Amino acid sequence: SPARLRGGFDKMGCSGGGGYRIDVDKGSSVVRFHLLVDGTPEAGSSYGDIYIPKGCLYFSIPCFGADVSNLSRRESPVTVRQVGWHTGWRREESRIVGTFRAVPIEEARRKDKY
Repeated sequence: SPARLRGGFDKMGCSGGGGYRIDVDKGSSVVRFHLLVDGTPEAGSSYGDIYIPKGCLYFSIPCFGADVSNLSRRESPVTVRQVGWHTGWRREESRIVGTFRAVPIEEARRKDKY
């Protein structure tokens, strides 16, 4: 199924995900999951020099009571993992490529007929 980026201007295929986990630390909980995506073209990207590489998009969002049925409605980050040199060391880094917001599926369908 396709994913939407930039309010519907960029699309890419999604071919699955890897489940989710809940990290609990000192009373706060975060749900983490990822989706395997086809990415967007590097050349001719419709948004300047920004593109999404083929691979995994990683999502994390706060939840309450360590329960995925009670997700935060605030914006949360979407990241990719890439090898970088920005620290002087070659290592895998997470880079934010956007944000998302969890809403009930009925509300999402009402807002966006996609």
